[in-house]
Amino acid sequence: MSLRQIFQDHVRSLQARAEEMLTELQLDGLVIGAGSPQVYFEDDQDIIFRTNHHFRHWCPLEGAHHLLIILPSQKPRLRVYQPADFWYEVKPLEADFWTDSFTIEVFTSSGEMWKVLPSASARRLAYHGPESSKAQAAGLLTEVPGLIARLDWNRLTKTEYEQHCLTDATRLAAKGHKAAERAFHQGGSELDIHFAYLNATRSRDQDLPYESIVCLNEKAAYLHYSAKRDDVHNGRVLLIDAGAQARGYASDITRTYAAEEAPEEFRALLADMGVMQQDICASIKPGTKMNDLHFNAHERIAELLIEHHILINCDREKAVRDGYTAAFFPHGLGHSLGIFVHDVAGRQIDRSGTLGEPDPRFPRLRNLRPLEPGNYVTIEPGVYFIKMLLDPFRGSEHSSQFNWGLIDRLMPCGGIRIEDDILILQEGVRNITREFLP
Repeated sequence: MSLRQIFQDHVRSLQARAEEMLTELQLDGLVIGAGSPQVYFEDDQDIIFRTNHHFRHWCPLEGAHHLLIILPSQKPRLRVYQPADFWYEVKPLEADFWTDSFTIEVFTSSGEMWKVLPSASARRLAYHGPESSKAQAAGLLTEVPGLIARLDWNRLTKTEYEQHCLTDATRLAAKGHKAAERAFHQGGSELDIHFAYLNATRSRDQDLPYESIVCLNEKAAYLHYSAKRDDVHNGRVLLIDAGAQARGYASDITRTYAAEEAPEEFRALLADMGVMQQDICASIKPGTKMNDLHFNAHERIAELLIEHHILINCDREKAVRDGYTAAFFPHGLGHSLGIFVHDVAGRQIDRSGTLGEPDPRFPRLRNLRPLEPGNYVTIEPGVYFIKMLLDPFRGSEHSSQFNWGLIDRLMPCGGIRIEDDILILQEGVRNITREFLP
Protein backbone atom coordinates (compact mmCIF):
# COMPACT_ATOMS: atom_id res chain seq x y z
CA MET A 1 0.00 0.00 0.00
CA SER A 2 1.04 3.59 -0.51
CA LEU A 3 2.18 5.87 2.28
CA ARG A 4 -1.09 7.80 1.93
CA GLN A 5 -3.14 4.63 2.40
CA ILE A 6 -1.28 3.38 5.45
CA PHE A 7 -1.45 6.85 7.00
CA GLN A 8 -5.20 6.96 6.45
CA ASP A 9 -5.46 3.58 8.19
CA HIS A 10 -3.27 4.95 10.99
CA VAL A 11 -5.58 7.92 11.58
CA ARG A 12 -8.68 5.71 11.43
CA SER A 13 -7.11 3.49 14.09
CA LEU A 14 -6.28 6.48 16.29
CA GLN A 15 -9.79 7.86 15.82
CA ALA A 16 -11.32 4.57 16.98
CA ARG A 17 -9.04 4.45 20.01
CA ALA A 18 -9.81 8.10 20.78
CA GLU A 19 -13.57 7.54 20.62
CA GLU A 20 -13.25 4.65 23.07
CA MET A 21 -11.20 6.88 25.36
CA LEU A 22 -13.69 9.77 25.14
CA THR A 23 -16.52 7.43 26.10
CA GLU A 24 -14.58 6.06 29.08
CA LEU A 25 -13.73 9.55 30.34
CA GLN A 26 -17.15 11.04 29.54
CA LEU A 27 -15.65 13.64 27.23
CA ASP A 28 -17.16 15.25 24.15
CA GLY A 29 -13.85 15.77 22.41
CA LEU A 30 -10.11 16.26 22.63
CA VAL A 31 -7.87 19.12 21.53
CA ILE A 32 -4.14 18.44 21.14
CA GLY A 33 -1.74 21.36 20.81
CA ALA A 34 1.53 21.25 18.91
CA GLY A 35 3.14 23.51 21.51
CA SER A 36 4.93 26.83 21.52
CA PRO A 37 8.62 27.84 21.29
CA GLN A 38 10.58 28.49 24.48
CA VAL A 39 13.70 30.59 25.04
CA TYR A 40 16.75 29.97 27.17
CA PHE A 41 16.72 31.45 30.67
CA GLU A 42 17.13 35.24 30.59
CA ASP A 43 17.90 35.10 26.86
CA ASP A 44 16.01 35.74 23.63
CA GLN A 45 17.39 32.71 21.79
CA ASP A 46 14.90 29.94 21.05
CA ILE A 47 15.43 26.46 22.45
CA ILE A 48 15.17 23.96 19.59
CA PHE A 49 11.44 23.36 19.17
CA ARG A 50 9.98 19.86 19.13
CA THR A 51 6.32 19.24 18.46
CA ASN A 52 4.22 17.81 21.28
CA HIS A 53 4.61 14.04 20.97
CA HIS A 54 0.88 13.25 21.07
CA PHE A 55 0.23 15.79 18.31
CA ARG A 56 2.97 14.12 16.30
CA HIS A 57 1.31 10.73 16.87
CA TRP A 58 -1.63 11.99 14.83
CA CYS A 59 0.01 14.36 12.37
CA PRO A 60 3.55 14.75 10.94
CA LEU A 61 3.19 18.52 10.48
CA GLU A 62 6.09 20.28 12.17
CA GLY A 63 5.92 23.70 13.79
CA ALA A 64 4.40 25.51 16.74
CA HIS A 65 0.88 26.59 17.70
CA HIS A 66 -1.07 24.14 15.50
CA LEU A 67 -4.19 22.58 17.03
CA LEU A 68 -5.80 19.21 16.39
CA ILE A 69 -9.50 18.79 17.24
CA ILE A 70 -10.83 15.24 17.68
CA LEU A 71 -14.57 14.69 17.94
CA PRO A 72 -16.56 11.44 17.74
CA SER A 73 -17.67 10.32 14.28
CA GLN A 74 -15.95 13.27 12.60
CA LYS A 75 -12.87 13.67 10.48
CA PRO A 76 -10.09 15.15 12.66
CA ARG A 77 -9.84 18.92 12.26
CA LEU A 78 -6.42 20.51 11.96
CA ARG A 79 -5.91 24.20 12.63
CA VAL A 80 -2.61 25.26 11.05
CA TYR A 81 -0.78 28.38 12.19
CA GLN A 82 0.84 30.25 9.28
CA PRO A 83 1.61 33.84 10.23
CA ALA A 84 2.86 36.50 7.84
CA ASP A 85 6.53 36.80 8.80
CA PHE A 86 9.79 38.11 7.38
CA TRP A 87 12.03 37.19 10.32
CA TYR A 88 11.48 33.48 9.78
CA GLU A 89 10.47 31.53 6.72
CA VAL A 90 6.92 30.17 6.89
CA LYS A 91 6.58 27.41 4.33
CA PRO A 92 3.21 27.19 2.59
CA LEU A 93 1.07 24.18 3.40
CA GLU A 94 1.07 21.89 0.40
CA ALA A 95 -0.81 18.69 -0.37
CA ASP A 96 1.05 15.69 1.01
CA PHE A 97 0.39 12.06 1.86
CA TRP A 98 -1.23 13.04 5.17
CA THR A 99 -3.32 16.10 4.31
CA ASP A 100 -6.38 14.18 3.03
CA SER A 101 -6.86 12.69 6.49
CA PHE A 102 -7.80 16.03 8.08
CA THR A 103 -10.19 18.90 7.63
CA ILE A 104 -7.66 21.72 7.49
CA GLU A 105 -8.07 25.38 8.35
CA VAL A 106 -5.21 27.88 8.07
CA PHE A 107 -4.86 30.78 10.52
CA THR A 108 -2.50 33.76 10.54
CA SER A 109 -3.37 34.62 14.16
CA SER A 110 -2.76 32.19 17.01
CA GLY A 111 -5.46 33.96 19.05
CA GLU A 112 -8.12 33.12 16.50
CA MET A 113 -7.12 29.46 16.58
CA TRP A 114 -8.15 29.15 20.20
CA LYS A 115 -11.76 29.88 19.37
CA VAL A 116 -11.99 26.13 19.11
CA LEU A 117 -15.74 25.60 19.12
CA PRO A 118 -18.54 28.13 19.67
CA SER A 119 -19.96 25.95 22.44
CA ALA A 120 -16.64 24.89 23.99
CA SER A 121 -17.56 26.22 27.43
CA ALA A 122 -20.75 24.16 27.48
CA ARG A 123 -19.11 20.88 26.47
CA ARG A 124 -16.49 18.61 28.03
CA LEU A 125 -13.55 19.16 25.72
CA ALA A 126 -10.17 18.05 27.07
CA TYR A 127 -6.82 19.53 26.14
CA HIS A 128 -3.36 17.97 25.95
CA GLY A 129 -0.34 20.14 25.36
CA PRO A 130 1.94 22.70 26.97
CA GLU A 131 -0.28 25.78 26.52
CA SER A 132 -2.59 25.12 29.46
CA SER A 133 -3.39 28.75 30.21
CA LYS A 134 -4.68 29.35 26.69
CA ALA A 135 -6.68 26.13 26.85
CA GLN A 136 -8.28 27.08 30.15
CA ALA A 137 -9.17 30.51 28.81
CA ALA A 138 -10.89 28.77 25.87
CA GLY A 139 -12.99 26.68 28.26
CA LEU A 140 -11.08 23.41 27.78
CA LEU A 141 -10.39 20.89 30.54
CA THR A 142 -6.68 20.62 31.27
CA GLU A 143 -6.64 18.20 34.22
CA VAL A 144 -8.59 15.12 33.21
CA PRO A 145 -7.63 12.06 35.29
CA GLY A 146 -6.70 9.11 33.10
CA LEU A 147 -6.32 11.10 29.86
CA ILE A 148 -2.55 11.05 29.54
CA ALA A 149 -2.35 7.40 30.60
CA ARG A 150 -4.74 6.44 27.80
CA LEU A 151 -2.95 8.58 25.23
CA ASP A 152 0.33 6.93 26.24
CA TRP A 153 -1.22 3.45 26.18
CA ASN A 154 -2.35 4.00 22.59
CA ARG A 155 1.29 4.49 21.61
CA LEU A 156 2.43 1.01 22.64
CA THR A 157 1.19 -0.92 19.62
CA LYS A 158 2.63 0.55 16.45
CA THR A 159 0.44 0.79 13.36
CA GLU A 160 1.70 -0.14 9.92
CA TYR A 161 2.38 3.55 9.25
CA GLU A 162 4.46 3.85 12.42
CA GLN A 163 6.39 0.71 11.56
CA HIS A 164 7.08 2.20 8.13
CA CYS A 165 8.42 5.41 9.71
CA LEU A 166 10.56 3.50 12.19
CA THR A 167 11.98 1.40 9.36
CA ASP A 168 12.84 4.53 7.37
CA ALA A 169 14.52 6.04 10.44
CA THR A 170 16.59 2.88 10.84
CA ARG A 171 17.53 2.82 7.16
CA LEU A 172 18.76 6.41 7.41
CA ALA A 173 20.72 5.84 10.62
CA ALA A 174 22.41 2.78 9.09
CA LYS A 175 23.93 5.01 6.40
CA GLY A 176 25.38 7.18 9.14
CA HIS A 177 26.78 4.23 11.08
CA LYS A 178 28.53 2.86 8.00
CA ALA A 179 30.09 6.27 7.36
CA ALA A 180 31.12 6.55 11.01
CA GLU A 181 32.85 3.17 10.88
CA ARG A 182 34.78 4.24 7.78
CA ALA A 183 35.84 7.50 9.44
CA PHE A 184 37.03 5.57 12.50
CA HIS A 185 39.17 3.18 10.48
CA GLN A 186 40.60 6.17 8.59
CA GLY A 187 41.86 7.57 11.89
CA GLY A 188 39.23 10.27 12.37
CA SER A 189 38.65 12.13 15.62
CA GLU A 190 35.37 11.92 17.50
CA LEU A 191 34.31 15.15 15.81
CA ASP A 192 35.34 13.80 12.38
CA ILE A 193 33.25 10.69 13.00
CA HIS A 194 30.28 12.77 14.15
CA PHE A 195 30.47 14.94 11.01
CA ALA A 196 30.72 11.82 8.85
CA TYR A 197 27.52 10.55 10.45
CA LEU A 198 25.71 13.85 9.89
CA ASN A 199 26.87 14.06 6.30
CA ALA A 200 25.78 10.52 5.46
CA THR A 201 22.35 11.04 6.98
CA ARG A 202 22.08 14.58 5.54
CA SER A 203 21.17 15.80 9.02
CA ARG A 204 21.83 18.73 11.28
CA ASP A 205 22.33 18.10 14.98
CA GLN A 206 18.80 19.32 15.72
CA ASP A 207 17.39 16.80 13.24
CA LEU A 208 18.62 13.86 15.29
CA PRO A 209 16.32 12.27 17.89
CA TYR A 210 19.04 12.59 20.56
CA GLU A 211 22.58 13.89 20.82
CA SER A 212 24.90 11.32 19.30
CA ILE A 213 27.37 9.55 21.58
CA VAL A 214 30.73 9.21 19.82
CA CYS A 215 33.45 7.72 22.03
CA LEU A 216 37.02 6.81 21.28
CA ASN A 217 38.91 4.53 23.64
CA GLU A 218 38.38 5.13 27.37
CA LYS A 219 35.49 7.55 26.83
CA ALA A 220 33.26 4.59 25.94
CA ALA A 221 33.04 3.97 29.69
CA TYR A 222 30.80 7.06 29.98
CA LEU A 223 27.30 5.94 29.04
CA HIS A 224 26.15 9.38 27.81
CA TYR A 225 29.48 10.86 26.74
CA SER A 226 29.01 13.96 24.57
CA ALA A 227 32.30 15.87 24.21
CA LYS A 228 33.28 14.80 20.65
CA ARG A 229 36.99 15.53 20.99
CA ASP A 230 38.86 16.76 17.93
CA ASP A 231 42.36 16.23 19.31
CA VAL A 232 42.33 12.43 19.56
CA HIS A 233 42.83 10.41 16.35
CA ASN A 234 43.56 6.82 15.36
CA GLY A 235 41.43 5.39 18.13
CA ARG A 236 41.71 1.75 19.08
CA VAL A 237 38.00 1.50 19.95
CA LEU A 238 34.92 3.37 18.74
CA LEU A 239 31.54 3.23 20.46
CA ILE A 240 28.88 5.19 18.59
CA ASP A 241 25.27 5.49 19.75
CA ALA A 242 23.34 7.49 17.16
CA GLY A 243 19.89 7.53 15.58
CA ALA A 244 17.86 9.32 12.96
CA GLN A 245 14.28 10.50 12.49
CA ALA A 246 11.64 9.86 9.83
CA ARG A 247 8.37 11.81 10.07
CA GLY A 248 8.97 12.30 13.78
CA TYR A 249 9.82 8.66 14.60
CA ALA A 250 13.23 7.71 15.96
CA SER A 251 15.81 5.00 15.51
CA ASP A 252 18.39 4.23 18.19
CA ILE A 253 21.43 2.18 17.18
CA THR A 254 24.74 1.50 18.88
CA ARG A 255 27.82 -0.16 17.46
CA THR A 256 31.29 -0.81 18.84
CA TYR A 257 34.33 -1.25 16.61
CA ALA A 258 37.89 -2.24 17.44
CA ALA A 259 40.99 -1.51 15.40
CA GLU A 260 43.75 -4.08 15.01
CA GLU A 261 45.73 -2.12 17.60
CA ALA A 262 43.13 -2.86 20.29
CA PRO A 263 44.05 -5.62 22.75
CA GLU A 264 43.34 -9.08 21.41
CA GLU A 265 41.31 -9.84 24.55
CA PHE A 266 39.02 -6.88 23.87
CA ARG A 267 38.48 -7.85 20.23
CA ALA A 268 37.58 -11.40 21.27
CA LEU A 269 35.14 -10.11 23.89
CA LEU A 270 33.56 -7.77 21.31
CA ALA A 271 33.02 -10.65 18.87
CA ASP A 272 31.33 -12.78 21.51
CA MET A 273 29.20 -9.86 22.69
CA GLY A 274 27.86 -9.56 19.15
CA VAL A 275 26.84 -13.21 19.13
CA MET A 276 25.26 -12.90 22.57
CA GLN A 277 23.25 -9.81 21.60
CA GLN A 278 21.83 -11.61 18.57
CA ASP A 279 20.95 -14.64 20.70
CA ILE A 280 18.99 -12.41 23.08
CA CYS A 281 17.11 -10.81 20.17
CA ALA A 282 16.27 -14.21 18.70
CA SER A 283 14.98 -15.47 22.05
CA ILE A 284 12.15 -12.91 22.26
CA LYS A 285 8.58 -14.12 21.85
CA PRO A 286 5.21 -12.47 22.50
CA GLY A 287 4.66 -12.44 26.25
CA THR A 288 8.35 -12.17 27.10
CA LYS A 289 9.00 -9.62 29.84
CA MET A 290 11.83 -7.14 29.51
CA ASN A 291 12.85 -7.61 33.14
CA ASP A 292 13.27 -11.36 32.53
CA LEU A 293 15.30 -10.62 29.40
CA HIS A 294 17.40 -8.22 31.44
CA PHE A 295 18.12 -10.90 34.06
CA ASN A 296 19.03 -13.35 31.31
CA ALA A 297 21.39 -10.75 29.85
CA HIS A 298 23.18 -10.57 33.22
CA GLU A 299 23.51 -14.35 33.22
CA ARG A 300 24.93 -14.33 29.69
CA ILE A 301 27.32 -11.49 30.51
CA ALA A 302 28.49 -13.41 33.57
CA GLU A 303 29.27 -16.38 31.35
CA LEU A 304 31.22 -14.15 28.94
CA LEU A 305 33.20 -12.50 31.72
CA ILE A 306 34.10 -15.91 33.12
CA GLU A 307 34.90 -17.37 29.71
CA HIS A 308 37.21 -14.44 28.94
CA HIS A 309 38.88 -14.68 32.37
CA ILE A 310 37.77 -11.22 33.45
CA LEU A 311 35.99 -12.86 36.38
CA ILE A 312 37.75 -15.80 37.98
CA ASN A 313 37.11 -18.30 40.77
CA CYS A 314 33.33 -17.88 40.60
CA ASP A 315 30.30 -19.20 38.75
CA ARG A 316 27.49 -17.46 36.89
CA GLU A 317 25.09 -17.42 39.82
CA LYS A 318 27.60 -15.82 42.17
CA ALA A 319 28.59 -13.22 39.57
CA VAL A 320 24.98 -12.06 39.21
CA ARG A 321 23.96 -12.44 42.86
CA ASP A 322 26.91 -10.54 44.30
CA GLY A 323 26.64 -7.67 41.83
CA TYR A 324 29.73 -8.37 39.76
CA THR A 325 27.86 -8.20 36.47
CA ALA A 326 26.11 -4.97 37.52
CA ALA A 327 29.51 -3.31 37.78
CA PHE A 328 30.20 -4.19 34.14
CA PHE A 329 26.59 -3.74 32.87
CA PRO A 330 25.00 -0.89 34.84
CA HIS A 331 22.08 0.06 32.56
CA GLY A 332 18.89 -1.53 31.30
CA LEU A 333 18.82 -4.01 28.44
CA GLY A 334 16.46 -1.86 26.39
CA HIS A 335 13.45 0.41 26.22
CA SER A 336 10.40 1.20 24.14
CA LEU A 337 11.08 3.20 20.99
CA GLY A 338 8.83 5.37 18.85
CA ILE A 339 8.30 9.11 18.74
CA PHE A 340 10.35 9.37 21.91
CA VAL A 341 13.66 7.55 22.01
CA HIS A 342 12.61 6.31 25.45
CA ASP A 343 8.96 5.98 24.51
CA VAL A 344 5.97 6.21 26.80
CA ALA A 345 3.97 3.65 28.83
CA GLY A 346 6.77 1.15 29.35
CA ARG A 347 5.74 0.65 32.97
CA GLN A 348 1.98 0.74 32.46
CA ILE A 349 0.08 -2.53 32.76
CA ASP A 350 -3.33 -1.19 31.70
CA ARG A 351 -4.83 1.75 29.82
CA SER A 352 -5.98 3.52 32.99
CA GLY A 353 -2.36 4.06 34.03
CA THR A 354 -1.71 1.37 36.64
CA LEU A 355 2.03 0.89 36.97
CA GLY A 356 3.59 -2.52 37.28
CA GLU A 357 5.36 -3.44 40.48
CA PRO A 358 9.10 -2.78 40.16
CA ASP A 359 11.20 -5.90 39.81
CA PRO A 360 13.16 -6.07 43.10
CA ARG A 361 16.16 -7.37 41.17
CA PHE A 362 16.20 -4.29 38.90
CA PRO A 363 13.97 -1.57 40.36
CA ARG A 364 14.85 1.13 37.80
CA LEU A 365 14.02 -0.65 34.54
CA ARG A 366 12.06 1.45 32.04
CA ASN A 367 9.90 -1.36 30.69
CA LEU A 368 8.03 -3.87 32.88
CA ARG A 369 5.33 -5.02 30.47
CA PRO A 370 5.12 -8.31 28.60
CA LEU A 371 6.12 -7.64 25.00
CA GLU A 372 3.22 -7.91 22.56
CA PRO A 373 2.95 -7.91 18.75
CA GLY A 374 3.37 -4.37 17.49
CA ASN A 375 5.64 -3.30 20.35
CA TYR A 376 8.94 -1.76 19.31
CA VAL A 377 11.96 -1.94 21.62
CA THR A 378 15.73 -1.71 21.69
CA ILE A 379 18.02 -4.53 22.81
CA GLU A 380 21.39 -3.15 23.97
CA PRO A 381 23.56 -5.25 26.27
CA GLY A 382 26.91 -3.80 27.25
CA VAL A 383 30.14 -4.53 29.06
CA TYR A 384 32.13 -1.55 30.33
CA PHE A 385 35.29 -0.99 32.34
CA ILE A 386 34.15 1.83 34.63
CA LYS A 387 36.63 2.70 37.32
CA MET A 388 34.12 4.11 39.82
CA LEU A 389 32.02 0.93 39.66
CA LEU A 390 34.90 -1.53 39.78
CA ASP A 391 37.08 0.17 42.41
CA PRO A 392 34.79 -0.77 45.35
CA PHE A 393 35.58 -4.42 44.62
CA ARG A 394 39.35 -3.86 44.81
CA GLY A 395 40.59 -4.82 48.24
CA SER A 396 37.14 -6.06 49.26
CA GLU A 397 36.23 -9.63 50.16
CA HIS A 398 35.27 -10.09 46.50
CA SER A 399 38.56 -8.90 45.06
CA SER A 400 39.87 -12.38 44.28
CA GLN A 401 37.03 -12.95 41.82
CA PHE A 402 38.33 -10.17 39.54
CA ASN A 403 41.29 -10.52 37.19
CA TRP A 404 42.64 -7.05 37.91
CA GLY A 405 45.61 -7.35 35.59
CA LEU A 406 43.37 -8.01 32.60
CA ILE A 407 40.78 -5.44 33.71
CA ASP A 408 43.48 -2.76 33.93
CA ARG A 409 44.66 -3.77 30.46
CA LEU A 410 41.12 -3.37 29.09
CA MET A 411 40.26 -0.19 31.00
CA PRO A 412 41.65 2.11 28.23
CA CYS A 413 39.22 0.47 25.78
CA GLY A 414 36.22 1.92 27.63
CA GLY A 415 33.54 -0.59 26.85
CA ILE A 416 31.20 -2.33 24.44
CA ARG A 417 27.55 -1.70 23.61
CA ILE A 418 25.59 -3.21 20.72
CA GLU A 419 22.03 -2.02 20.14
CA ASP A 420 19.35 -3.03 17.63
CA ASP A 421 15.76 -1.88 17.13
CA ILE A 422 13.30 -4.75 17.35
CA LEU A 423 9.66 -5.12 16.30
CA ILE A 424 7.68 -7.81 18.12
CA LEU A 425 5.69 -10.05 15.76
CA GLN A 426 2.99 -12.67 16.31
CA GLU A 427 5.80 -15.20 16.29
CA GLY A 428 9.28 -14.00 17.19
CA VAL A 429 10.71 -10.65 16.17
CA ARG A 430 11.81 -8.58 13.22
CA ASN A 431 15.25 -7.10 13.80
CA ILE A 432 14.91 -4.01 11.65
CA THR A 433 18.42 -2.73 12.35
CA ARG A 434 20.09 -5.85 10.97
CA GLU A 435 18.22 -5.45 7.68
CA PHE A 436 20.28 -2.34 7.00
CA LEU A 437 23.31 -2.77 9.26
CA PRO A 438 24.30 -6.46 9.30
